[in-house]
Formats: sequence, C-alpha cells, structure tokens
Amino acid sequence: MEKIVLISDSDDEKSRDIDAPSQWYTVVHKVVNSRELATRNPWSHDASIYEKKCYLMDDCVISFRPARYEDRIGGIKDYNKGLYFIEIANQDSTQIFTSNKVYEWDKVVSLSGLFTGVSFTAATRVWKAKKL
Repeated sequence: MEKIVLISDSDDEKSRDIDAPSQWYTVVHKVVNSRELATRNPWSHDASIYEKKCYLMDDCVISFRPARYEDRIGGIKDYNKGLYFIEIANQDSTQIFTSNKVYEWDKVVSLSGLFTGVSFTAATRVWKAKKL
C-alpha cells in the first residue's frame, strides 16, 4: 500500500505577519480524516489555497519503543525503565524489525543514524549486518 502525504499552502503574507509557516504536510492515515486536516493551516488557521498529493518513497521508518515493563506475578513495575528497542519499518508498516536487545537513549539515537535517509531495502541489509 502506498503512503501518501498532502502538501498544502495558505496565504503567505498572513502567515508571515504572525511569523508562521504557510506550507504544511499532512501524512494520510486510515484512522484520521487527513483531508480535513490538510484544509487548514495548523498555525494561522487559514484555509489552504493549494493541496498536492504526493507518494512517499519507501525510505526506512525508524522508531524507538520503550522497553519498560512490569512483572505482574512479582508486582514490580519498572523493569528496563529508561531503555528502548529500536525498530525499522517500511512506509506502510507491513514489515517491521525490532531489536533483540534494549538500549539507553543515547545509543538508540546513535543507532538510528545507520538508517537515516536510506531505503527500507538497504536498511534491512544494514540491520542484518549489525545483527540488531
């Protein structure tokens, strides 16, 4: 499934008067009425004068998932507090890889640099080579 983003524009002069952007992006999600969100500038609340439908490339989506969990039998609730999994996915999230280890914040931020600006296909090769 293709991932769509709507690029909208509103009155540039009015936006400049209140020091707000006149262009905004709305990523289309199934659960949100994205078309409605694209019709109003989120900062100046002007009506859009232009909307363009674009298809996102299948670059890697990078997520940090909190690894904090509770032991419902033992009653302890803060295992892995402050630790994260790193995940990569394709644009429509039909393929997701989640790390087998948990990392501190600085490390997941550092690891995310391995996947910045690369296609999902290339990211999967890096993922396997780094054994995440």
